[in-house]
Amino acid sequence: MTNKEIAGFFADLGDIMELHKENPFKIRSYKNAYIKLRKLDTPLSEMTEADVSAIQGIGKAITAKIFEILETGKLATYEKYKEKTPPGLIEMFKIKGFGPSKIRVVWKELEVETVGELYYACNENRLITLKGFGEKTQQDLIKKIEFLYRSRDKFLFARIEKAGNRFLELLQEKMPQARVETTGAFRRRDTILPALEYLSTEEPGDAVYDDSLILLSKTDSFHQAKSESGIPVKIFFCPAEEFGSKQFRYTGTKDFLEKFVEVSSGKDFKHLKEESEVFEKAGLPYLVPERRDCPEDIGNEHFALVQESDIKGVVHSHTTWSDGVASVKEMAEYS
Repeated sequence: MTNKEIAGFFADLGDIMELHKENPFKIRSYKNAYIKLRKLDTPLSEMTEADVSAIQGIGKAITAKIFEILETGKLATYEKYKEKTPPGLIEMFKIKGFGPSKIRVVWKELEVETVGELYYACNENRLITLKGFGEKTQQDLIKKIEFLYRSRDKFLFARIEKAGNRFLELLQEKMPQARVETTGAFRRRDTILPALEYLSTEEPGDAVYDDSLILLSKTDSFHQAKSESGIPVKIFFCPAEEFGSKQFRYTGTKDFLEKFVEVSSGKDFKHLKEESEVFEKAGLPYLVPERRDCPEDIGNEHFALVQESDIKGVVHSHTTWSDGVASVKEMAEYS
């Protein structure tokens, strides 16, 4: 578990305790721990209890909680508050800029306990009667709730890329005779993903699944699973001689595939071992997975992805002066 993941427990604990109007000094200490831990260079998992408790602002009580998280993957104190909190209120924490103090107001004064009820309350113009809320705040909240609805069950690529790569390594390790690659939106590196997707030349056996990857269902062509943190995982499988055809099919979006078939009318792309054979058979230049959501790029032989070396200007970055994890000196010296 990374330092950022561990720090997240303390941010959540501080928020839920603030929702219940608990000791403000404890709340502040947990939120400070979140800031401190997420910026820490040394992995907490490699430190001793003495080393952790010696960190400024991290006392024995928080140290004990850190090692509880490392050992169990949970935090009992948070679970205690979660049990007495309506689940809908916890979901409200996902609404950007809508913190525990405001959530408590709508909960206690309007008896609103779900995001849906909050949305209706906004549309019924009931929030403007509350202290700290106005017409502008209410309209802004409506937009944020609508965004939350649209983004439900979706994940930012940057947030789950590491987990996705870990699962790829796990699948390759547990199915050493198979060819396993990423596919779908994850292979395209879409900004927002519905799931982590993989393609294998073997159907995954029971040995693939454990506490980190939990099997949910099976069909003749794919398994549906989820990670311990709730990320959906889909594993497609096919014979090795069809791998290229299936990889092409699963990687492209619906619009891309329809356009590709249109410009390659009359050609059969079944039973191809390598994906490059699909483009060769179509008489079209190979197009990188990252552009398989752009039908207009089909046939563009001059297309190339932006590389790190192409960046010539200043890139906006945060340091430890705000919410970054590296100092100004480290940023300047990094190469």
